Amino acid sequence: MISAGPNKINFESLQSALFHDRISLSDVSELLLIMKNKNDIKTKYLDKIKARKDGRQFYVYIDRATQITATTYDSLIDKLYEMEYGRLRSTMADLYPEWLLWKRDYTSLSNKSLKEYTYDWKRFMENEEIVNISLADLKVKNFTNLFRKWTKDQKLTRKHFNNIKSLLNGIYNYAIENEIVERNPVKEVDCRQFTFKPVNNSDDVFSIKERQMLLDHLKDIDDIYSLAIQFDFHVVMRIGELLSLQWTDIEGDYIHVQSQRLTNYTMNDDLSFEPKEYINVNHVKGRTNDGFRYQPLTQKAKLILEEVRKINPEGKYIFMIEGHQLSGEKFNERLCKYCCEIGIQSRSSHKIRFTVASMLYASGMPLTSLQRLLGHTTVAMTMHYLRQVKPIEETSQIMSSALD
Repeated sequence: MISAGPNKINFESLQSALFHDRISLSDVSELLLIMKNKNDIKTKYLDKIKARKDGRQFYVYIDRATQITATTYDSLIDKLYEMEYGRLRSTMADLYPEWLLWKRDYTSLSNKSLKEYTYDWKRFMENEEIVNISLADLKVKNFTNLFRKWTKDQKLTRKHFNNIKSLLNGIYNYAIENEIVERNPVKEVDCRQFTFKPVNNSDDVFSIKERQMLLDHLKDIDDIYSLAIQFDFHVVMRIGELLSLQWTDIEGDYIHVQSQRLTNYTMNDDLSFEPKEYINVNHVKGRTNDGFRYQPLTQKAKLILEEVRKINPEGKYIFMIEGHQLSGEKFNERLCKYCCEIGIQSRSSHKIRFTVASMLYASGMPLTSLQRLLGHTTVAMTMHYLRQVKPIEETSQIMSSALD
């Protein structure tokens, strides 16, 4: 990109530079556009620009409270150009690609999360008028109206709404760090006024009965997927943690959770994503120390691992097939297949984690112990996992016994 001041470049010098391959056609187009914009500024402020009597300073009043000064006429025009066309006039549409690439190159955010941001941008933001307004001109009211539009029909869950808001906050934080704006109006919106799509958590986990039905069914299926699913119902791991387990992670009656298997997406500079691949990383979700933990192995879990050993005696990783680690997608496909075979609602591997956590809590495990077992940083995060897994009749009996 050409950085020389366009007011100092004439058409002859541009032609010469282009002929000698010192600049490209795109550079020439950019320079011509800048020159045109600066000429427009000169015309716009023709009668407003003044010079001090001593000729050492030029100035212009933008409004009654704002004065811009410079030591030369050209440098004053440069300042006015920056104000109207430069970085200080950046919009969200301008900064979004730049911010996303910055997140890719300079932060620990996974490409999976970047892909989710891309999805939310295209679905919710890309066609909104607000993204083409200068960040410096956007007010709290602009975002209040936008959020009201999104939530008035309760089409968004609170979680999804917060994910999109996180995207907006990210762009604004980037703009603040680069001194494009000084404040973030998104954070000033009172979100208590909005209503969200209710989430029915009553059937999004396996009940105790359904869990046992699955385990009984899987006993007669002698393959690695069946054993992986059975083992998952006896621990409280994320699917990526489960699939990255190595035999060396077993330490007596415990298994050491210290890595995870991720579905990785490669994000290109044009914000497109290459086909996914699977990688093992030596950190767990959240990248905090809370994720590194030990899981007690129940007697049934040990028996399942003995069966896995017979199928995979030489593998580095515990759950492998034909020399390769299992994938989360295949795991969930098999889980869905087995649920259909016994006639229960299909759920994902993540809901197994919810199910086991809820069963442990219902059986009396303290929240703080459950928090450590799950690898959560806060008890509030653990509370989000708890569901009703016991029959409502049992709850009714407990209430009658306690209150009648």
